[in-house]
Amino acid sequence: MKRMYSSLHLIRKDFILTRKFMLLLIPYYVLMGYTNPEAYTAFSLFPAVLLLVNSCAIDMQHNNQKFLVSLPVPRQRLILAKYLTLIPFSMFSFICTLLLYLLAFAMGRLDAPLRWRELGLATAAFPLIASFYLPLYYWLGQKGMQVVNIVFIMLIMLNFTALTSLTERYPALAEWVLTGRMDNVLLTIISVLAYLVIIYGSYLLSLRIFVKKDV
Repeated sequence: MKRMYSSLHLIRKDFILTRKFMLLLIPYYVLMGYTNPEAYTAFSLFPAVLLLVNSCAIDMQHNNQKFLVSLPVPRQRLILAKYLTLIPFSMFSFICTLLLYLLAFAMGRLDAPLRWRELGLATAAFPLIASFYLPLYYWLGQKGMQVVNIVFIMLIMLNFTALTSLTERYPALAEWVLTGRMDNVLLTIISVLAYLVIIYGSYLLSLRIFVKKDV
């Protein structure tokens, strides 16, 4: 119980750090919803990525890592809390995107049913992307991450329509998004397991880097 309590405090810390940045996402959703409401499912990915990058940047700016390692909290719990923070970041973007859809639907900008599976797929892509970002964050430190953040955001923006291209390349995925039917159950199981292995492997790599790092 004590471990869970400290982890919740660490997660809360990231939300406090990004609370002002969250307000800046309101114009983003308004602009995206007005200009391209049909692509609302993709909007659940970019804000979550920005929240993660922003929280990590503030941690570095205020040298929070040095303070956190001075607390009677194992480094393993610090890494675990950072990865658990991906869940509320994902849910925040998911809920905001859902509200955007409801508003656009009420205003007559959208008349199609909510694409639940496509929205869920876009939301689930965020922890996968973060799995590549976080080890770099713990490895490179402040100077290296300034360049990585710029490149990372640019890549996300350039691949903003990656979900659409995936459904075009993989008809089975497109069929699942449209109908919810999965013909190849084995491939689905393998994909889910690979997804979990990548995230867990990223956690172990970040932990290994941070444990050996002289903060």
